[in-house]
This record gives sequence, C-alpha cells and structure tokens, in this order.
Amino acid sequence: MNLTYLFVPGISKKKIEKSIESSADVIIIDLEDAVTVAKKEEVRQIVYNSLKNKVSEDQNVFIRINSSQTPWFKDDLRLVKDLDLSGVMLPKSEEESDIKLTLESVDENLEIIPLIESARGVDNVKSIIKSSKQIQKVAFGSVDFAYDIGVDWTPLGEERKLAMQHLVLASRSVGIDPPIDAVFPIINDKEDFQRDTRLGREIGFYGKMVIHPKHIEWVNDVYKPTEEQIEWSKKVVNLYENGENSGAVELDGKLVDYPIYTQAMRTLAYFNK
Repeated sequence: MNLTYLFVPGISKKKIEKSIESSADVIIIDLEDAVTVAKKEEVRQIVYNSLKNKVSEDQNVFIRINSSQTPWFKDDLRLVKDLDLSGVMLPKSEEESDIKLTLESVDENLEIIPLIESARGVDNVKSIIKSSKQIQKVAFGSVDFAYDIGVDWTPLGEERKLAMQHLVLASRSVGIDPPIDAVFPIINDKEDFQRDTRLGREIGFYGKMVIHPKHIEWVNDVYKPTEEQIEWSKKVVNLYENGENSGAVELDGKLVDYPIYTQAMRTLAYFNK
C-alpha cells in the first residue's frame, strides 16, 4: 500500500514537473483548494501540458478535482480522462450520488478516492464506499471537517478522533484498505506533525497526505519499524510458520496467535518494500 500522498498546486507547472521526480508514493495534482476561482479554467491546460506523455506507467498520479457541486466538476473529469492517470480524488464526498456522478465520466479502471470532509460524509461513509468497486480507500480532510462541525482545528486532534475511528471501522467492515490520514497544515512543526501522524497510525489509518516534500521523510520515519520490531516480527513469523501448533504459541513469555502473526507480516512487508 502507498504511504505518502503529496499535494501539488495545479497552477504551477514547475512544481508539477518537480513533483514527478519526488520520493512520494502518490502525487495529487490539486485543482481545488490550491486554485483561485479566476484560474479554474486556465489550470487545466497547465496540468495537461505538464503531464501529457510525461508520466510513466509505474508512477501514481491522481488529480483532486473540484466537487460535484461546482461548475468545474465535469471539465475536471474530462481532463483526468484525457491524461490517463491513476485516479481521481473527489473532495467533499458526502453521499453515494457524488460517486455516481463521477462514474459517469471516468473509465472503469480509474481509482476513485473519496475525500471525507464533513459530518454528513462521515455519517454516510459506508454507503459511499459500497457505491463503487473503484473505491479502494477513502481519505480524511480534518481542517474542513472541524469547520463543518463548528469547532477550531487543533494540532492535538481531539475534535477529529471519533470521526477518524468511524472511517477506520467502515473501511474495515466493507473490506477496503485503511483510510488515508489528513494533511497537517503547520508546515515546519516536525514534532507535532509526527505526533499527529502517530495518532493516525494508532487509530488505524495507513499513510498520510502532505503539502511539502520534506513531510515525506517525516511520515516514513513514523511508519518505519524499529530494529526491535523487525527482529520480533521475524521471530514471530518463524515460530508461527514452523511450529507444530497451528493456533496460539508462546514467545518470550507473550502469547502469539494469528492476529499477532499477521501484524508481524505487515511489519516485515513494510521493512522489505
């Protein structure tokens, strides 16, 4: 699974071209928040010229389009189709109809990532996920969510924890990948950024959207297993796969059963990626 999702303003040809060379797992070209109303038409041509025939098959490039409630929605989708990219991020996803409108204009092999940014979106997330097999995961927008429920966004995140847990449970219940954690909007605060990233990981998110290239390493550092975790995971896998007991076994005084084994496998998979 992908871990880092770098937002790039669609209005900047230079930043788009530079982002393609970055170490981010996924590039998200932003046509929404990063573009003023006056530039909504112009930005599509900039993105087209910057990306056409310049993205390799092994690169994951998405476009965050404008929401289905805006006049730019259909033209944004046409751009996505013309560029033959990996997928589309749909902001302000609140109900199944938002996905159905998107499906009318995109190829069936295109991934759709609904961006959940409101109480209504959180409440309806399970039906949103179920609306299309092209949805493999959802993403969370914490700043807009705080605004929607009438509170201030805070670095500690008390106002968003319940919503985040709901997204994790809905994703798991339906059987898709864990949700993607929200952007942390304070660019230079590494300590709080990584604390926020750890919070998302502990709740059950996997990966994080970022707005600056230096955040890529910060995210990777949080998710990267320690040497102790790697060694423990190797011992768990070896014992569980080679032991005579197919159920629970004991290792260093700790009970190891199938859930612990699968967690160890995930740890080693990240280590070997």
